[in-house]
Amino acid sequence: MEPLVSICCVTYNHAATLAQALDGFLMQRGVRVEVLVHDDASTDGTQALLQSYADRYPDTVKPLYETENQYRKGVAMDATFNFPRATGEYIALCEGDDAWTDPDKLARQIDCLRAHPGATFCFTNATVHDASGRAPDRPFLPYYPEEAAWLAAEPAVYQLGRLTRLTFIPTASFVFPRAALEAIPRAMLTAPCPYGDLRLKLLLTAVGFAVYLPADTCLYRLNSAGSAMARWGAEPAARTRERCAQTLRMLADVQTLCGERCQAELQCLRDAQLRVLLYAAPTRALLRQPEARRVYRALPLPRRLLCRLKACLPDDALRTLRTRLRRAPRA
Repeated sequence: MEPLVSICCVTYNHAATLAQALDGFLMQRGVRVEVLVHDDASTDGTQALLQSYADRYPDTVKPLYETENQYRKGVAMDATFNFPRATGEYIALCEGDDAWTDPDKLARQIDCLRAHPGATFCFTNATVHDASGRAPDRPFLPYYPEEAAWLAAEPAVYQLGRLTRLTFIPTASFVFPRAALEAIPRAMLTAPCPYGDLRLKLLLTAVGFAVYLPADTCLYRLNSAGSAMARWGAEPAARTRERCAQTLRMLADVQTLCGERCQAELQCLRDAQLRVLLYAAPTRALLRQPEARRVYRALPLPRRLLCRLKACLPDDALRTLRTRLRRAPRA
């Protein structure tokens, strides 16, 4: 019997959290699932834990093990290793350091998608759990207080423009029809991009529309060990430039799918990436580019002066300056 939902999970050194994620998949009620887990060459016992579940649930849990880390090579994980294996009518996502907390999560989201013909994406709210213990649990949405006006209190349709108003949405809540991937060129899904969740939600919504189900169905761990956010905070300026360039190319792909729609909203996302470049990794060449120059001129004078100073520094000196600025006490 074919599964209704293919659950796609990517994991790396998640031995402390993966069991909770897998238990959340297996507790889903009223929905036949397959669990496709890609382990990216973990070294902490994750593979042994995953294999123990595969041995207990051989018809459901289907692991794929790497001997060499693929994320560091810029490989798109789910699109390369999990989506091609999926056989379900729907695909759901959850990384190995997050978890599902609602046993009816999938059933409720599939009902929501079916109630909105043409929908290509469904998401819900989640609980943010600070793994460092420094902050109490809180709702994921709205991620920033100023975005509260864009968060619906009832099930609601989100066209792409409205969706861009929510900076982050919980990846562990993503559910979408597998057929929606057929409307997206594979190269757009597999090109190197540091924000795989952002790319997927934008591409899926560009070829249809999203539906928000206002329910708390999952857990997102903030400040987990080895998170991308932690790595980006200490990366060299050259890597920051590469990361932003990849994101700008991804946004160009989304605009290609949209045609004339949502130009202003996508331009706001592009401008945000240009500000990262100007703040974190400026160069003289960047300041001569028309788009970057426009964003630069909109910055406050102290920021413009700092960008000018940074642009004159070699990358090693720039990295030292960035470290000192992060450590400096704030007024």
